[in-house]
Amino acid sequence: MEKKRLNRREFLQLAGLSGAGLVLSACCPTTEPKEVIVTQIVKEEGTEKEVVVTVVSEAPTAEVPSEGPVELLYWYQAENHEPEYSRRTSELEEMFDIKLTWEILDRDAMTRKFPTTLMAGVGFPDIIEQNADDIAKFEKGTDDEIPFVTLNPSIDASPYAGTVLQSRFDRYTKDGRIYGCPHDVHPVLLLYHDAGWKEYGVDMETVETWDDYIAACEAVGEDATMPDGRPRYAVMESEYSAGAATCRLQNGVWYTDENTEPMITAPGFKAAYETWIRMDPYRVDVDWGNQVAMVKEGQALSEFVPDWLYGIHQQGTADDAAYVADSPMRLKYVPDGPVAGSWGGASGSVVKQSTNIARAIDVLLYLYFEDGEGQLAQRFVDTGILPPVPSNWENPIYEDAVPYVGGQQAGKIFIEAAKVLPSYHENWKTPLVSAAWGEQASLWIAGDITLDEAIAIADENARAEIEKNQ
Repeated sequence: MEKKRLNRREFLQLAGLSGAGLVLSACCPTTEPKEVIVTQIVKEEGTEKEVVVTVVSEAPTAEVPSEGPVELLYWYQAENHEPEYSRRTSELEEMFDIKLTWEILDRDAMTRKFPTTLMAGVGFPDIIEQNADDIAKFEKGTDDEIPFVTLNPSIDASPYAGTVLQSRFDRYTKDGRIYGCPHDVHPVLLLYHDAGWKEYGVDMETVETWDDYIAACEAVGEDATMPDGRPRYAVMESEYSAGAATCRLQNGVWYTDENTEPMITAPGFKAAYETWIRMDPYRVDVDWGNQVAMVKEGQALSEFVPDWLYGIHQQGTADDAAYVADSPMRLKYVPDGPVAGSWGGASGSVVKQSTNIARAIDVLLYLYFEDGEGQLAQRFVDTGILPPVPSNWENPIYEDAVPYVGGQQAGKIFIEAAKVLPSYHENWKTPLVSAAWGEQASLWIAGDITLDEAIAIADENARAEIEKNQ
């Protein structure tokens, strides 16, 4: 029997029957309404070969009595996701007949706690939303060893198949298996204090290349101060931040390639940091507790910001009506843009040990990708985060003038950057390579070793860690 993909209308109609026990993610409507098709990927007996098995069985009907709402536990890390999730709780609970519990954990706590709950067999979430860098840590080994459900069959059968940026799925895919859904895109732009730059005779609208940007930084100088004597900086940027990520992607490199090999010794990696280090005399490390205030008053004249960080700055000034009414803040493409970097990201995965896998998958896909009532556009309004669904970008809300950036169409600028955002791949080796580079980069920036030495030592250390963890 031929498998059929659910369209959006069918998906939502079936969602209303979820309390009757209908399993959406495992079914596709057929010409026989009393049947349901369940697709599984299994190993062929006696071999390592994987095959797709399709089982046809009698489908439950709306008359099957409900056992009451299914309880789902959803872990997440990003505090700026909370406005959307609180706003949509009732929508999700009514649509899928669930009792949804949100639990927010900081990044380190989640990474430590999750394996412990799996080993104990209790306390684990049904859905886990992690920092994009962290999901890779759990993708070591075979599919049997990975704690997340393979999402390909469910995505392929859903109305969201083919609607999401493939480049964002690439980060969460191993051997063709998708283990996480992308919550976001996170293209990087340059946020700058226009009035502050003009004090130094710099019109940032004319800055187009890295040479232009460094010249602008030089105009500010290394010893600039605020009127009260505090130091002033041309850029707030750390060696692991959005500017560095942008330089790497503009040079076609990340920490690991699609074959899981380290990329530290690739020519583009060195070229990226030769560009990045030119900012060093004029920068200050990102001050997470004070950065909104520093950018707002022009103590830091610019910062490379993905959409989520732009959202934090916008939200951090929203209550200051006088400031927003005459805001000096502006957005523009990064130097040598619009080819942008990407920094951060969140991935939603369904845990294999969940007793409600099918329901959890449907909730995750709907939460991340459904836009029938403008949910995704509202995500941008609430958080500044651009959803990874290009059809949503046609919503007129992205053309709205945003007072925080002087009436610019912030959404439209982020969308144009997202359209040319390069794809890149991550795997369990990526955090090891990143950590090895971070150790040596700090020594290089401090002047203790050369860039060539930092690259060579970091590559050697990364490969040693990979070998130790095979």
